[in-house]
Amino acid sequence: MAMTWLKRCFSEVRLIHAYTIANTQAALEYRSSFIVQVVAMLANDSLWLFFWWNYFQQFPLVNGWQGSDIAILWAVSACGFGISVAIFGNARQISALVMNGGLDAYLGMPRYALIHVCIAATDPTAWGDIIFAIGAYLLLVRPDIGHIGLFILLVLLVSLIYTAFMVLLNSLAFFFGNTEGMAQQLFGALISFSTYPMDIFNGFVRVLLFTVLPAGFISFVPLQLLRHFSWSLLGILISAVAIFILAATGLFEAGLRRYESGNLMGSQM
Repeated sequence: MAMTWLKRCFSEVRLIHAYTIANTQAALEYRSSFIVQVVAMLANDSLWLFFWWNYFQQFPLVNGWQGSDIAILWAVSACGFGISVAIFGNARQISALVMNGGLDAYLGMPRYALIHVCIAATDPTAWGDIIFAIGAYLLLVRPDIGHIGLFILLVLLVSLIYTAFMVLLNSLAFFFGNTEGMAQQLFGALISFSTYPMDIFNGFVRVLLFTVLPAGFISFVPLQLLRHFSWSLLGILISAVAIFILAATGLFEAGLRRYESGNLMGSQM
C-alpha cells in the first residue's frame, strides 16, 4: 500500500516536472516577450523593495523590524508566489473552466484532475519574481549555507499555500457561479498583506491573516524561522500547509460532484 502510494507520488512529480519544462519552453518561443515580462516584474519588485529599504535607512529600527527583515519578507513572498504561478499557473483559471465546461478535457485523463488542471499553464512573469527573490536574499541578507537550505524549504511551502488558496477561491465557482473576479481580488489582497510587516496589524485583523487570508504563514512565520529556527514553529507551518491543501482538494472534489459537463472535447499532454 505504502509502495503504491509512493509510486503514485513519484509519477505525479514527474508529470509536474514535464509540464513545467514544456510550459517554460513554450513561453520561450516568444523570447522577446518573455524577457520583457521578466524584466518588468523584476523592476516592479525591486522598486517596492527599494522603497522599504530606503525607509529603514531613515528609521533603522521600527517596532523591532530592520531593513534585512523586509528583504527576507519580500524574498520569501516573491519567490513562493513565483514558484506557484510558474508551476501551477493554471490554478487561477479553474473558475473559468468550471463556467465554460472546460474541465471536460482534464476529467478524461488518467491523472488526478486537479493537478493536471493546475500545471497546464504557466505565467512567464513568475521568473522575474524568482530571480528578484533569490538576488535580494543573497545580496542583502548574505545567508550561510544552512539558511539558504531553509530558505528553499520555506519558499516551497509558501508556494503550496499560494496555490492551495487560489484553488480554494476558484473552486467556489462550483457552488456560486463565476467567482473569477472575487478570486483575483482576494488573491491580490493576500499578496499585498504578505509583503507588509505583520506587527502593524493587531487584534481581529491579525487573526484573519492567519486564517481566512493566510498572509501570516507566507510572511511572518518564515521570517521568524529564518531569524531563530524552531522545530515547533516549522511544524506549525507544515501543518498549516497541509490544512490548506486538504481544504483545497476537498472543496474541489466536492465541486466536481456538482459539475455539469460542457460536452467539450479536448486533448492535453
